[in-house]
Amino acid sequence: MTQNLEILKKTSEFFSENGILSSAFENFEYRSSQKEMAEFILNMLENNSHAFVEAPTGVGKSFAYLVPSVYYALKHEKKVIVSTHTINLQEQLINKDIPFLQKIFPAGFKAGLLKGRNNYLCPKRLHYARSSANTLFESEEKICLDKIFEWSKRTLDGTRSDLDFLVDENVWNSVCSERGICTIKTCGGESSGCFYQKARRELADTDVIVVNHHLFFTLFDGVQEDKSGYLYRNDFVVFDEAHTVEQVATDHIAPRVSREMIKFHLLKLYSHQKKKGFLLTFPSLHIQAVIQNILDLNHNFFYSLRRNLFENTVKENRKNLTSRVYEKEIENNILKPELDNLIKKLCELRPACKNENQLDELNEYILKFTEFNFIIDDFLNQGRNEKEERFVYWVELASLKPESNVSICSSPIDVSDFFRENIFRPGNTTIFTSATLTVNNNFDYFKVRLGGENASELKLDFPFDFYKQVKIYIPKNLVAPSKDNNEIYKENLSEWIQYFINQTSGKALVLFTNSFLLREIGNQLKPIFEEKGIELLLQGSGKSRSNLLEKFKTDLDSVLFGLDSFWMGVDVPGESLSNLIITRLPFQVPTHPVVQAKMEYIEKYGGNSFFEYSLPEAILKFRQGIGRLIRHKTDKGIIVILDSRIINKQYGKYFLNSIDECEIEILEDLNFN
Repeated sequence: MTQNLEILKKTSEFFSENGILSSAFENFEYRSSQKEMAEFILNMLENNSHAFVEAPTGVGKSFAYLVPSVYYALKHEKKVIVSTHTINLQEQLINKDIPFLQKIFPAGFKAGLLKGRNNYLCPKRLHYARSSANTLFESEEKICLDKIFEWSKRTLDGTRSDLDFLVDENVWNSVCSERGICTIKTCGGESSGCFYQKARRELADTDVIVVNHHLFFTLFDGVQEDKSGYLYRNDFVVFDEAHTVEQVATDHIAPRVSREMIKFHLLKLYSHQKKKGFLLTFPSLHIQAVIQNILDLNHNFFYSLRRNLFENTVKENRKNLTSRVYEKEIENNILKPELDNLIKKLCELRPACKNENQLDELNEYILKFTEFNFIIDDFLNQGRNEKEERFVYWVELASLKPESNVSICSSPIDVSDFFRENIFRPGNTTIFTSATLTVNNNFDYFKVRLGGENASELKLDFPFDFYKQVKIYIPKNLVAPSKDNNEIYKENLSEWIQYFINQTSGKALVLFTNSFLLREIGNQLKPIFEEKGIELLLQGSGKSRSNLLEKFKTDLDSVLFGLDSFWMGVDVPGESLSNLIITRLPFQVPTHPVVQAKMEYIEKYGGNSFFEYSLPEAILKFRQGIGRLIRHKTDKGIIVILDSRIINKQYGKYFLNSIDECEIEILEDLNFN
């Protein structure tokens, strides 16, 4: 108890008006909500409890969870795992927040970033690739391999982000760290110079480890008898940007397989056209015909899926990229006999391996094709549904182009049991925090979906004066989109967007839910705005998200049209973002197989799928979008909601009730002062 009070006192003093944090900032602003969050998290850690914390922009949640976590971890010799969704937040933590905290914190602590193993160069694989370069690579690829070798002599961390030249994907995939090849046994010694294993050794002695959600669930291997933590024997986890955790975990529970994925690995084994591949490192080429046969079968299998499931879509000129599969064995598994044969023949090559490196590479191919075999078989037989785990299965196209990639996909309908068993375990601590975790001012929706019904909760108030900083405009008579009035709707929407962008002379982020609509309206308005000296930046126009965002920040009068990824994780404080336009309430596409299945599941058990799933999901995303505007106490701006359903439908009040109070003006038409 004395130790607990000691840490609590240190934590409280750290955030006090005259504490350590205040002395580090010239214009320090005391935030009672930050102190409240820090003390709450410390209490959760001391009691081995789980919790949800909603911390709006401006609370300073990074320090609020880092400070008590570090105090507690050092005192009890535990490890802090901080998991984020976006690269932006990772970089902020590693390059800004944590280094700053290390300078002012009363005790020294170590922190590091753990990347996925494929980001690291494996010297053992590099050596093997160079020794087998003539059989693995073409001339241009060999030039790239030589550049990687020279870079390996000067790089400090051996990660892909440290490369100062463009790298060929096939070459990098041949030299990066790979499970089963780059292991503690093969590369674990310090003399090996393996960058991935070196990073693992250094992080073993680190107090704070930053990962992303995808990597967390890649590394997490479920409950183990001899381990009280999650990734390490004695750790606890803070999930920042926690509103994305469910989707990321779902992707890892049920991986997908595509035509191009299988083709890529087959051609790495052997390419008849290039006369290159891993199998050329063996004296016998008796598997060559098998690979060519599987390449043909792979093309035919996925082409047949596409033809049978999507040919009506094309004829009806619909733009669906997904097709749900309800029945077993919708396609004959023409791949299985030859995949079985390939795996068998690869296993027979083991005695012919000249060294351990070659054997490790071979075993990885065996494992990879065994996984492909299982996923295809499970998809066609819907095997997991037989175990009453309730999965949904579907086929997805990369685009409507005839030769675009085709994927077979599956997803659990409900992941709450997975989280109950694996994450919300007794004796452990997980903190889920985000600016948007509540619907209707409570955590019930999020807690039930993640199986965290018994977790504690804390909802903090918005720290800025939303009423004084924001005004919302809602056109009352904006036509709602439908098949009958689509052209009228687009014209109406375009006029309102143009009007409000003119009001602020640019400085606007316009959030769309439909890529076709974004491009159509964007291309229409681009020349109009150019005449006024306003550059219109369009997502999907060839520039990366980060480049678009940087241009939007630096060009004060620019306008950015963005899709899904711009609804969250965008931080543009100041005048550059003075106008936030939401073109449509962000309801999920009801035709997507996962959305359909979840709604059916709720209805099957007597629930209301709209109020229990569709509406809460839309509100959470709406709140994320709204959160892009006010990032600082000096920010001011307008929010425009170009969807009249928010005032014309009964459910619209739930959206407005989900945000802080501010002035709202309902507009009749475009002719107002």
